[in-house]
Amino acid sequence: MHPLQAFATLVLLSLAPVSLVAQAQPAPASALTVFLDCRVGCDGDLIRTEITYVNWVRERTVADVHLLITSQAAGAGGEAFTLAFLGQRTFAGRGDTLIFTAIPTATSDERRRGVTQTIAIGLVQFVARTPAATSLRVSQAAVSALSSTQALPSHDPWKAWVFEIGVNGATGGERYYRNREINAELSADRVTLAWKTNFDFEFSYEDDRATVQEFDTLGNVILEETFRNLQRDWNMEIRQVKSVSNHLSLGVQGDLAQQTFRNQRLRYEARTAVEYNFFPYTESTRRELTIVYGVGLTGLRYADTTIFDKIRETLPSHFIEANYQTRQPWGSASLNAEHRSYLHDTSKRATEVNGGLSVRLFSGFSVNVGAGYDWIHDQIYLPRGEQTTVDVLLRRRALLTGFEYYVHMGVSYTFGSIFNNVVNPRF
Repeated sequence: MHPLQAFATLVLLSLAPVSLVAQAQPAPASALTVFLDCRVGCDGDLIRTEITYVNWVRERTVADVHLLITSQAAGAGGEAFTLAFLGQRTFAGRGDTLIFTAIPTATSDERRRGVTQTIAIGLVQFVARTPAATSLRVSQAAVSALSSTQALPSHDPWKAWVFEIGVNGATGGERYYRNREINAELSADRVTLAWKTNFDFEFSYEDDRATVQEFDTLGNVILEETFRNLQRDWNMEIRQVKSVSNHLSLGVQGDLAQQTFRNQRLRYEARTAVEYNFFPYTESTRRELTIVYGVGLTGLRYADTTIFDKIRETLPSHFIEANYQTRQPWGSASLNAEHRSYLHDTSKRATEVNGGLSVRLFSGFSVNVGAGYDWIHDQIYLPRGEQTTVDVLLRRRALLTGFEYYVHMGVSYTFGSIFNNVVNPRF
């Protein structure tokens, strides 16, 4: 055996006992089994490491408790997690729902630990009805800053306003190619139960340059040409929403923007809309079915004369949108449909439909599908004149089209041990 191989073998053998000793002991087979169903905002490793008195399983149908966690944006930029404890098998018919709200300034560690603590609290009623109940001890830790996230402060100098500023840039290239990007954004939000105010500003700048060379039979450069794709876009949006009831909302919105790709030197728009949710808004993390109707006025100032011989125009418009989404123990589904058109000429219209479905069909087998289709007949901004080959290849401006679509599908199958307790971060 080579000396290096022998040394590596001895090192591994000497370390093996240490690894076995350090490994956390699994919960007994009779312990409560829990299936964690959380796609965002959860740290599975931390949860399994901190809560070791249950058996975490990766298959829903063998679990005593299906823990379904959903989240949505909370007031002033925080995040509200809804934890549904759904009893199964011997616990069928027993359940509970808890809510943990993270403040906007909470770190990712504070959020994940807050979720983990809420999970531990919710599991107590189930563990109390198992043999493991005799080994549990209940205690109260010192009150942390997160414990105040469920209540509004008595004095807030910011009056519930939350601001965020972000700037980033990137550059890269090689001898005959260069790319530069700059992006900036500013947001200001104020959310209360009665009112919701959002202000957003986004700016993006992208400059791509590519040099093409032609050579003669001897390898000498006979032609060198540089092509440039410059995109400068910005958008400013303000939205005000009034909560009328647990099913009805009213809103107004204003937009101001520039978009090089769509030949828009300046676009301004004002809209007012009404939204009705057939389910209470309080259930929005689990299910919602909304319909929105709005009317507005759109003003356009073009960089180049359009195919309709316009350099500027102001047009009335309206839209209607229906949206359904649900998150259930069997999976999730969503469907959205929107139709919009200009009131002066309803032939200038666009309709889009898209949806997705994620389902666990049977033990360990899941399928994910999604599709969307747009009927596009409102490209009034297209510039007059022929598109060059460079415009098409570099996507320097929008192209005439009557439709756009996408389809995606995937399946996964997992089999083997149902237990998912162990966390091993080595390597």
